[in-house]
Amino acid sequence: MPYSIGDVTTDLGAMMHGQNTNQIVNLYGLYNRAARQILLDVDPQETKRITPFVTPIYNQVFDYAVPVDLKGNKVIDIVPQVRRYPSDNWLQQYNQFFDQLKTSTFQDMFTVQFNSGLKTMRISAPNQSAPIPINLATSPTDGGGTWVVGGGASDVQADYVNWVAGGSSLVFNLLAGQTTGYLENSTMQAQDLSAYLNQATQFLYTYLPSSTAVTAVQLRFGSSSSAYYSLSTSVTQQNTVFQNGWNLLQFPWASMAVTGSPDPSSITYCRVTWTYDGTLQTAVRLNDVVSTLGTILNLEYYSKYLFRDSITGAFQEKVTDNSNLINLDVESYPLFLNQVCYQASQQLQGRDALMFDANYFAQQYNENLARYKSMYKSEVSKPSSQYYQPSRTQYGTGMVRARYGY
Repeated sequence: MPYSIGDVTTDLGAMMHGQNTNQIVNLYGLYNRAARQILLDVDPQETKRITPFVTPIYNQVFDYAVPVDLKGNKVIDIVPQVRRYPSDNWLQQYNQFFDQLKTSTFQDMFTVQFNSGLKTMRISAPNQSAPIPINLATSPTDGGGTWVVGGGASDVQADYVNWVAGGSSLVFNLLAGQTTGYLENSTMQAQDLSAYLNQATQFLYTYLPSSTAVTAVQLRFGSSSSAYYSLSTSVTQQNTVFQNGWNLLQFPWASMAVTGSPDPSSITYCRVTWTYDGTLQTAVRLNDVVSTLGTILNLEYYSKYLFRDSITGAFQEKVTDNSNLINLDVESYPLFLNQVCYQASQQLQGRDALMFDANYFAQQYNENLARYKSMYKSEVSKPSSQYYQPSRTQYGTGMVRARYGY
């Protein structure tokens, strides 16, 4: 039977010479401080969780949301839901090394990234299905048909300086006094996406000089201007608001509206529309419109939530009621109890507390911690980095050997 906060309160009173726990200010805060200390010191096996990613994982799509209770970068494994093979081996890397190799490696890898307080996971999945280009959108006449402007869009041309894929992007303006502008291509080389129908997700990159001015972006693709699939979005692929600069947008095929009778085996039409606030927008860009099949993967990790609701079973970070359960078993509960008693003795003060109790509970905690760590090693996939070590020169030629350091 799992231990509850009520059990801890009873044990605390008994272990503190029978003192009334009402003397402790903010008892729940005491429990929360003890929990944070334990999670800093050890990865309890009882806090392991396995959950699917919110969205499928795609080749050449690198940024994904993570569970809110992921403890730091304490990822154990990324696994297919079925049919795992020896090659399904995901390695955690440091941010810089991941970014350097994400488009040039055949190794599945990931990194946990923090940006302005937001934690996400970057994943490189080169062994998943490769994206099929709908149109690279690199030039008004790039061999993939001709792009024309409509609505408030004007002056489309190739930009060989600021691009994501293909060596260039389409750059254009959105004129003042209009609220929508679009780029359209109805002469593309036909692409057969019939095997992807209602299963793939379409992606595109758009560069927004003023993200707050643009409220939505719509993608249409199909057989012609009267037979197409369409969907609008007002958030990025990570489900965040548009940002200044490049934004990756996704359009799940299964969610798209159907106009006419498009033929998925002959995709020759594409149109992207920007809805904006009517002010002049210069140097908006479009690049790399693709269709990709994703894969559902599970994430195994250590949770930073040490408690859970006794009714719903939902994990929670802080204690809210005596009925809350503790995500610790018989071997690890003494860790929590001794840390709680240690924290309490610091608050109660008095001769017994300061000279005896604090030292006793600190010693008990440290002994239990060492024993637990010896019994249950952390299974975290530790980040690795790469360093370069000059090898011996031979015949006057210097060589460099790449090695991995941990």
